Amino acid sequence: MLDRPSREPETPHDPYAWVDAGERWVKEPRRAAPALDAYLTHAHRLGAEQVMFSTFQPASFRLWGRNRKVMTRDPLDENDASLIVNHLYGADGMARLQGGGDINVMYQIGSPRKGTLRFRCNVTAIIASRGAGANVVIRPVRDLPQPLGEQNVEPEILAHYRMTKGMMIVSGATGSGKSTLIGAMTVEKLRDPHAHRNIIECAEPVEFLLDRVQSVTSTISQSEIPRNVKSFEDFMAGAMRRQPTDIIIGECRKPEHMIATIQAAISGHATATTIHAETVPLTMQRVASLLPPAQLKDAMISCAQALRLVINQRLVKSRDGKWTPLREFLVCDALYRKRLASARADDWPQITAEAVDAQGQSYTKAIEIALAEGRIDEETAEKVRQEIG
Repeated sequence: MLDRPSREPETPHDPYAWVDAGERWVKEPRRAAPALDAYLTHAHRLGAEQVMFSTFQPASFRLWGRNRKVMTRDPLDENDASLIVNHLYGADGMARLQGGGDINVMYQIGSPRKGTLRFRCNVTAIIASRGAGANVVIRPVRDLPQPLGEQNVEPEILAHYRMTKGMMIVSGATGSGKSTLIGAMTVEKLRDPHAHRNIIECAEPVEFLLDRVQSVTSTISQSEIPRNVKSFEDFMAGAMRRQPTDIIIGECRKPEHMIATIQAAISGHATATTIHAETVPLTMQRVASLLPPAQLKDAMISCAQALRLVINQRLVKSRDGKWTPLREFLVCDALYRKRLASARADDWPQITAEAVDAQGQSYTKAIEIALAEGRIDEETAEKVRQEIG
């Protein structure tokens, strides 16, 4: 017999409790989803990191690293899960999953005139003890990224992110705030009356819609894959003809993404992208792994020439129980770039680790600073030390 969670309702005084009106999650896909929209709105307004729906499990959301399940309802059955997937994606949503594909889309509640809430949705097929199903992870997206002034950004980063050419990489785990950091930097460029930037962005999907940022001298154009452009490659093929000053690539996941990003950077554009990695040295290891073997040496030299700033970020528990960022970073000077260009790819992590210790900010130093500022306690500090080894 399967264990069932208690269905005791949340206490009325619980500030995080969702008032369950008893409506269906989805009444009619693509038209009416009363409980889904109510629950997502509740999570968005609380500042939740993500909302989760999985077949045969209770719905839940995650806030400050803690999961809060909906215990007033039975776990999702196959029908409700299918309706949610088809509502978020379209009539063939479940068919796409069953065919081995995943789903990565934006979902919006409200209208531009009355105000909207936006969500980034990822859907993956799963297998459970009771059969096949779907896992839906929905990340609320803020209207605009948190301002740089509220992100504890180090002075060295603030002094170097406004490059006019070359490449900036922001790395970290999923949910570590990579897009938020780049988004805040982009907002600052747009608001600078002396900037005269023409910024173009390609992402899957676009998180922050920045055309609403008032700019006296700069412009921004954002394209979403596959809604606006079929592929990253198609976007890059047209990018050079648009004469941008800045190119933002949502994420480098494939060799062709990395090569195109490097080419944009060495062509005289300020280029920014994100990569999944745990430290700055491991970021460079990941970059090297994305360079095609057939053109490895030329790609390594071009990449080394393009690098200007590498930032790795993680969010850790602050003293108030919320999140605070820690960053390891390296401003890539000419000597470091020269060492990379003449080294083997296998040596890039060690060369980078030495450079971070000598002229950048390591996580060891970031921890010391956060402790001195009172943002974290010793328990959190020790946990991060163990994570980075």
